Amino acid sequence: MLLRMIGSLVDFSGRRPWLVIGLAIAAMAGLWTYASRLELRTELRELLPSDSPAFMAYERQAKRVDGGAQLIVIAESPDRGANERFIDALSEQLEEPLRRRAACLAACADDACRAACGPESLIRYVESGTKEARRFFDENKWLYASVRELEQADEAIELELALRSGLIEDLDAGEAGGASGGQAAGAPAKKGLSLDDTWAELQRRLKKIDEFPSGYFSTPDGRMAAIRIVSRSAGMGDRSAAQLLDDVTALVDRLGPAQFHPDMQVGYAGDIPNAIAEQKSLVSEAVWATAIALVLILAGVVAYYRSPWSLVVIALPTAFGASAGYAFATATYGYVNTVGAFLGAIIVGNGVNYPIVLLSRYRDFRARGIAADEARREAVLNAFRAELVGACVAAIAYGSLTITHFRGFSQFGTIGFVGMLAVWASIVPLVPATLVAIERVQARLPRWLRDPPPRVSEEGASGPAARLLARTTKRWPVVFLAVAPIVLLLAAWKLPAYLRDPWEYNFARLGSKSSQQKGAGSWSLKASEVFGGKMNVAGAMMLADTPEQVPAIKAQILANDAADPQGRLVADVATIADLLPGTPEEQRRKLEVLERIRSRLTPRVMRALTPEEQERVRLMKPPETLRVITPEDLPDLIRRRFEENNGVVGTVFYVKYKNDVSFSNGKNLLRMANTTGNIVLPDGTHVVTASRPTVFAEMIRSMERDGPLATAVSFLAVSLVVVLATGSLVGSFTVLSSLVLGVLGTAVAMAMLDVKINFLNFIALPITFGIGCEYPFNVFDRARLLGGDVSLALKRSAGPVALCSYTTVLGYGSLVFADNQALNSFGWVAVSGEIACVASALLFLPALLHVMNRSGMLRGAWKGGLLWRGSEHS
Repeated sequence: MLLRMIGSLVDFSGRRPWLVIGLAIAAMAGLWTYASRLELRTELRELLPSDSPAFMAYERQAKRVDGGAQLIVIAESPDRGANERFIDALSEQLEEPLRRRAACLAACADDACRAACGPESLIRYVESGTKEARRFFDENKWLYASVRELEQADEAIELELALRSGLIEDLDAGEAGGASGGQAAGAPAKKGLSLDDTWAELQRRLKKIDEFPSGYFSTPDGRMAAIRIVSRSAGMGDRSAAQLLDDVTALVDRLGPAQFHPDMQVGYAGDIPNAIAEQKSLVSEAVWATAIALVLILAGVVAYYRSPWSLVVIALPTAFGASAGYAFATATYGYVNTVGAFLGAIIVGNGVNYPIVLLSRYRDFRARGIAADEARREAVLNAFRAELVGACVAAIAYGSLTITHFRGFSQFGTIGFVGMLAVWASIVPLVPATLVAIERVQARLPRWLRDPPPRVSEEGASGPAARLLARTTKRWPVVFLAVAPIVLLLAAWKLPAYLRDPWEYNFARLGSKSSQQKGAGSWSLKASEVFGGKMNVAGAMMLADTPEQVPAIKAQILANDAADPQGRLVADVATIADLLPGTPEEQRRKLEVLERIRSRLTPRVMRALTPEEQERVRLMKPPETLRVITPEDLPDLIRRRFEENNGVVGTVFYVKYKNDVSFSNGKNLLRMANTTGNIVLPDGTHVVTASRPTVFAEMIRSMERDGPLATAVSFLAVSLVVVLATGSLVGSFTVLSSLVLGVLGTAVAMAMLDVKINFLNFIALPITFGIGCEYPFNVFDRARLLGGDVSLALKRSAGPVALCSYTTVLGYGSLVFADNQALNSFGWVAVSGEIACVASALLFLPALLHVMNRSGMLRGAWKGGLLWRGSEHS
């Protein structure tokens, strides 16, 4: 009944071709229009499962600090003054709208007035230097001495004043120089009443706190100066981040860096430009990959069929499937992540197989003299089982990824599943309708614009290469079968060691190569040179639930780090308490001592000093304005780093790692996550912490957990389809043997070339199961339709199968030249799998079928199976 329905649909498409084509084009136009709103998100956390603890904690943290992604603008020229003037001018331009809106909001008493102040800025705040912080620490430097240091200074002043007054005698001085009494005591006064040592220590600490003595974020030689813009974006390449970068870039252009210095260059670093650079790289490469693949695929189709009209037959169903896949992504997700960005090229490369097989069968039948109406119907019915199995195994290969929690796999799998099924479902009405439409159009054209009639040899071979394959695999099958034990020996030798640790832990090998050498990547290196880990810029930001938890969390993180068997990673945990001069109680004790010091330096004492001494003491005398400092009293530059967007100060802290610790090393990220993730305090309180290292570590864990699961499910499901479709255990054994040999060959190549598995190229493995099964099943099914004639089946199917492989290789191969290294590795792995599988299908499988045919093992395999429909026209 199903086959009769399909035949009726083919006949209808032949009677109403323009209606079918018009409906398809209208549907595609609507789907592409709808899919045009699809957003690309390149942040690696978008690959994580949405219910991942690390993901959820990171999301909560991003909301509590209102984004916090950084945009760093760097001015570089040989003139320090020019760099600083540029930073001042840019800072003024950036801060003026913020000040204006803040003043407007402060004067408002109702929502209508506040709405009139304009939308919230994309900028949270701007930092152009450390002048405010330097002034604060200079005014309060005495509080940053320890209680013991202040007490020692107080005791020394008390002693010296007593010596000056003559109340006591300096015996040491007397022994040394023979002087006594007040005369002897006067000599030490040149030290400034014993405050010099304490003063020198305070100056040293001030320099340690303020690591930018010029007051600007700049290199020591002044060659580069920077301004730090903290945004409301999470820095994942979203539109608001892109808008902010565009606005700042336009503002810099209006200022004209060359007006400050002819050689001045301005660049952008930080979360935002890095994410956008990766996004643009992916978008442009996805577009180019799809375009290049499409052009080369279409050129190959034209050359194979010697017909430019065949492009229309092939392109319509493929374009329909791609549009359906992306429209589905728009409706379901609203965006695609890094992995799904280049699905267009893959759907084109894979999906084009179905119309190719169907067109080849039609031309084959027409070349043997079958009437057009019957040839269309018979081509569809003859190829239906192979097409159905091909679509099923391809959909299963994609669909196996959907059962994983790793969104990098599941989203890709879902979109690919829909796209491939859409291509397959559209070929039955579209290919027959397009064939009829083309034939009607060609009938009105001059002969030189028409397709030449399809030709095949008497036995139906599609070309000399197909005849050569059929002849050699029949004559020397053992030679081709010998490949199997060689591959198995190589697998036994190489794979065990490779599979013990096949994952790519070097994140530097996953991003854009060019951005690391120029653009955002190179300017990020310059930003590191400017900041050098100062001002907490290089620390991994985390949040506690309450400020009171932070000291205990800090202690636990340091304890976890000390217990790491591979050594310490953490240099320090920076909290707001580290920037305060002690607890309130400690500060009050310091103020008491400072008050005693001031009380000793009375006007009478000061008059007894020389003018030089008086000036030194005035500089070093603790001011009366000193008071207990709270976190809220810290300057904005410092406080804002430890402040949530609701005004709570002190819950934010930063884990600073050692300078030699690489954030590109995934194994380091796993260790960081173990050290800093999900802290359990001594009282049993569980604090869920998150940072970029913990997010990346969770991505690695998800791959390690979900990767083998998707692979196993894909293989088992594909095997089940093959068993049902062949209707024979022996027949399914031959097809699956070809599949396993192709997959093993791919794995051996990866092991020998030391190609590590990453979040992108892993997808090629389960997809290879679909590819590795589709080609051999086509050969096997054609042999079954020909009553077990393997040579004739190979002659007739080798050409279409090779063309399908060619298009798929191009779909993947366009990624081999990608600048993004993860895409590049995906391309290499997928192309390797494709070549291994098509070689196995066209060389190993026919040889195996010949050997088993001669022994009579396949006698029952040539009958029955899923949707069995007799034999093919001879």
